[in-house]
Amino acid sequence: MRLSRLLLIFLALSFMFAACASDEEDEETQNGNNSSNQEENNGNNSGENNEGGNNQHNSECGNQVIDAGEICDGDTKNCAELDPGYTSGIAICNSDCSGWNTTNCSGTPADSGDSGEIGDTGNTGTVSGFDKNSQGIWVDPDTCLIWENPMGNQGVSGTGISHANAVTYCDNLVLAGADDWRLPTIDELRTLVRGVSTTMTGGKCPTSEGCAAQNSCNKDKDNTLGFGNSCMGCDALDTTQYDPAVSYLNFEEDCRLGERNFENGQYYIVPAMYGDPYRLWSSTKNEGLIGFWYVNYISGQINSGNDGMSSTHWVRCVRAGSAADVPEHEAAAATDPSWECISDTECPEGKWCSKNRCVVTPEETYLAANGLEWQNGTVDEILNKWDAVLQRVKGWENAKTYCEDLNYAGHDDWRLPNLTELKSLVIGCAKTNECKVDADNAGYSSNFSTACNGCGSGNYLPEAISQQIDDSYWTSTNDPTKTNRVWAINFMTGAVFYSYDSANHYTRCVRGSMN
Repeated sequence: MRLSRLLLIFLALSFMFAACASDEEDEETQNGNNSSNQEENNGNNSGENNEGGNNQHNSECGNQVIDAGEICDGDTKNCAELDPGYTSGIAICNSDCSGWNTTNCSGTPADSGDSGEIGDTGNTGTVSGFDKNSQGIWVDPDTCLIWENPMGNQGVSGTGISHANAVTYCDNLVLAGADDWRLPTIDELRTLVRGVSTTMTGGKCPTSEGCAAQNSCNKDKDNTLGFGNSCMGCDALDTTQYDPAVSYLNFEEDCRLGERNFENGQYYIVPAMYGDPYRLWSSTKNEGLIGFWYVNYISGQINSGNDGMSSTHWVRCVRAGSAADVPEHEAAAATDPSWECISDTECPEGKWCSKNRCVVTPEETYLAANGLEWQNGTVDEILNKWDAVLQRVKGWENAKTYCEDLNYAGHDDWRLPNLTELKSLVIGCAKTNECKVDADNAGYSSNFSTACNGCGSGNYLPEAISQQIDDSYWTSTNDPTKTNRVWAINFMTGAVFYSYDSANHYTRCVRGSMN
């Protein structure tokens, strides 16, 4: 079913929460469009942490910034990112920011000396002073719900986590100065759906907090209850399994995202959201089965998974807010006509729709002020043509070969950037520049510090790059003090870290020299 890949239209969201208040389907579709996001991460999301740690609580702990003497600050991490010897589990930052609690990690750490000290289990503590302008969140100006953005937990290798771990993750999350994050209800997840009228708020699909039973509120393939396959979203258009006549979709307006939206990972979710829009857990229990409801934004489908380890989905935490929590730029954008664009067809020639705004289509390359010229290009070139512009390369040697063989934008002198060059591409995270590790000082033991852990969740690529890819990128700089270790940078956190040279990371090539 790819009728949804034709063009994009969507009526403005007309069903919202008022006044900012806050069967398992047996033919469930396994959509392959997210395959690029489901590849192994092998430590993509962060670096291995520095040794030592400060076990004394300090006033800076809880500000979502890793300050001097801190190993972490209120966040969580896949255990495998701390050490490749761990096979599964989620590590939680200690309440005093002194290190990672690996109680829930499975496996045997292979390099435990670099993981930081481990302290008490338990909640990260009470943090006050919510910052509505903080990195790592999006405040919906219509519902006033405050969302974790980018999505915080995709599980080890992007395979998701169990429902119980999802609840724990949100309960322990400290972000933007708040610690009252929680797993969203199914009603709240539906407010993020775009372009599928049946599963948006107020749509034909009855699944909700007040109607949560499988057979009476979600599964009606024979249309005996009058809502048919409406909960299947765009998957209901698959004529090999379903009768489109009982999909209750508007064929003129639904399921018509453009190709660029698919390849940019937007699908049927609010375009302002960073992170892959796969299945997100809700806190709403399926009253007909042992499980909880989720939304799959690849097709706009509402379905359920069991609450055991056999069902693993991804997590985006939420907290209730008020009109006072909406940042000024979000409030202004809500009344700006350009904010309403969803497809490129709604924008004038020479512009495309990015995060609901019509913006100038980027140039083929990005020329930085320091003289370096970087790969850029359109989203289609970046994410669809994997052998053209931006490619996830398995292995450091392959990454170097990829850039050396690249002939793009009229140039054939591309190369893999060294660590100093790639660090210069980070914007908005001062910690990255404070990190002493660079191409000339590549030893972990003598140069790594807490500053190398970067900042809170965000997107630290220059806007002109035009790609919101929450992932890590190779450099050509290896660590002379560690076997098979190469430095990389995560642009979602600004973290500088070393990775095994056999890992998977993105490759953005460069040419020229720094001023």
